[in-house]
Amino acid sequence: MRRPTQAHLVGTAALFLLAAAISAATVAAVTSEADALLAWKTSLVNATALSNWTRGTPVCDWTGVFCNINGGIRGLNLPGLGLSGELDTLDTAALPELASLNLQRNNLGGPIPASISRLRSLKVVDLSGNGFNGSIPPQLGDMPSLAALYLYENNLSGEIPRQLCNLLSVQSLDMFNNRLTGELPNCWCNLQSLRYMRLSNNRLTGELPDCWWNLQALESMFLSNNSFSGEIPAVKPSHNCSLTSLSLAGNAFSGALPLLEGCNSLAILDLSSNMFNNTIPPQLSSMRSLTDLRLYNNNLVGNIPHQLCSHLSIQTLDLSNNRLTGDLPDCWCKFQALMFMDLSNNHLTGKLPDCWWSLEALIFMDLSNNSFSSKIPAAMASHSCSLRSLYLAGNGFIGAFPPVLEGCNSLSSLDMGNNKFFGVIPPWIGSQIPLLRILSLKSNNFTGEIPLELSRLSQLQLLDMANNSLTGSIPVAFGSLTSMMHPKNLSTTKPSDKFNYYDRIDIIWKGQYTIFRKDIQLLAGVDLSGNLLSRCIPEELTNLQGLQFLNLSRNNLSCSIPKNIGSLTFLESLDLSSNGLTGAIPWSISSLPWLASLNVSNNLLSGKIPTGNQLQTLTDPSIYFNNSGLCGFPLNISCANTSLAPDERNGEEEDHWMYYCVIAGIVSGLWLWFGTLFTVKSWRCCFLSFVNGMQCKIMKN
Repeated sequence: MRRPTQAHLVGTAALFLLAAAISAATVAAVTSEADALLAWKTSLVNATALSNWTRGTPVCDWTGVFCNINGGIRGLNLPGLGLSGELDTLDTAALPELASLNLQRNNLGGPIPASISRLRSLKVVDLSGNGFNGSIPPQLGDMPSLAALYLYENNLSGEIPRQLCNLLSVQSLDMFNNRLTGELPNCWCNLQSLRYMRLSNNRLTGELPDCWWNLQALESMFLSNNSFSGEIPAVKPSHNCSLTSLSLAGNAFSGALPLLEGCNSLAILDLSSNMFNNTIPPQLSSMRSLTDLRLYNNNLVGNIPHQLCSHLSIQTLDLSNNRLTGDLPDCWCKFQALMFMDLSNNHLTGKLPDCWWSLEALIFMDLSNNSFSSKIPAAMASHSCSLRSLYLAGNGFIGAFPPVLEGCNSLSSLDMGNNKFFGVIPPWIGSQIPLLRILSLKSNNFTGEIPLELSRLSQLQLLDMANNSLTGSIPVAFGSLTSMMHPKNLSTTKPSDKFNYYDRIDIIWKGQYTIFRKDIQLLAGVDLSGNLLSRCIPEELTNLQGLQFLNLSRNNLSCSIPKNIGSLTFLESLDLSSNGLTGAIPWSISSLPWLASLNVSNNLLSGKIPTGNQLQTLTDPSIYFNNSGLCGFPLNISCANTSLAPDERNGEEEDHWMYYCVIAGIVSGLWLWFGTLFTVKSWRCCFLSFVNGMQCKIMKN
């Protein structure tokens, strides 16, 4: 066996020394990294989530710390731990290998330190959902490896530094929901690797650079809710479009809608709430992947192009609040995947296609405030209805209540107001549309009695049948409308978590025309005004303690106002005017704490007007006019005892009897005391001796 040579021994020793040196360097580096993190932890106000960050625990086992194969810290992942403090106390120089910094959804604040730029290995920076303020440090542009920068939902202000154009490797850039101002840097088009960009909900201004469409890798672009203006730059013929989502909503862009030729993969296009004019370009039909198209709140004119019917996969279509005209294309029924359709507030005309109800996927449909006419088409016997919200108000529809709705058992909101529907209101509404929360049939030509089957609608929170020709009495069974009895049971009106659509309704609220949208979930009320209803107001209506408005005006109601009207403790608006109501205004009405609007004029009421509490704020005398027997504030008519309301007279008589009893008791007590004093000799002597003694003391003084 050969003995090792001297050279072998020297080589082996050198290897051992080198390994020891590397090990010592690694330990020193880890120690340095640990010291930096422990110092930062000490500076935090709330670091209870980092309880295992101690010298007794290996750094790589600390919460949120990730190490590479050599033991160096590669990632710091601390989302949603409730950390409070600032970031400038973190010694970034001690973390040269850090590639990922995730501090999202904490309570960190102060300015973003420029020292982050020392982390030259960083690929991902996520500081979103904190309270960082000040401007974005220009030094962030000095990180050549950065692939993702998330600064959304902070309080950052100032302009976007042009140095960020140096981030040639960045693929995701998110600054959503800050207070950034100014124009985008002209060099923005240098970000050729950018795939995701979200700058929404800031205060950015100016026009988009002409080179905008050079960002050919861009798949998702969100610039909504800023103050951008001008026309959208034209797409060059050689442009290679990768966009799948584009939102420019809520700006001041103008001119014609962008053609976006070549963007055949676009699935979501939102150009709403701008100042686009001209017509809807037929070229939109080339986007065969489109599932969501929103062009509402613009100045678009002309007909809806029939080429849109080629979008067979579209699920959301919102063209509302424009100036579109003409009939709907005959091919409209091809939208078999359509779930949400809003064409409201345009100038559309004609009748609905006979195939209308083949749109069986529809959940939300709003055709209100157009000039549609004719009858609602009938449906085939095999029709399957998915509707939850249907708005037909403000058109010229005619005919009886649409029988097609009898199969819509998921319908929760139905507004057919301001049309020309006629006939009776079908009783089957109470059983076949059991989930109704909003039912508006106002300003039509409905006749007959109100079906008492409507009382079976346990979720009904708003009923508006004003301005029809309904007769008979108000159903006593309305006193059992469950959702109006319990205001806390009112549910949200959002039809789907996937789409940001809300129910809405317009009503006469506190004497004024009001549109309720997201806050409709807080609303509960009944409006039966402007009909031919007669007989008494059912006392049972006072069971509806969740009511916020009640309007029974302009009918032929008689009898007295229900005595327990004061039990409607959430009531804010009450209109009983222009009826034939008699008797006194119940004093319980003064106990309504939220009553802000009251009208009982043009009746046959008598007696003293109740006072106190919220009624003292209702100083307009016109709300009591044309009731010849009423007196008291705020009318300039004083009340004599003969004109007092019976319940008030009874109250005053009870007070008088109480006073009489008190006086009689005092007089009787005095007679008893003095009678005893003068009939019992020993008491009389003691009393006179006491008086003489007091007189002597006074005289001596």
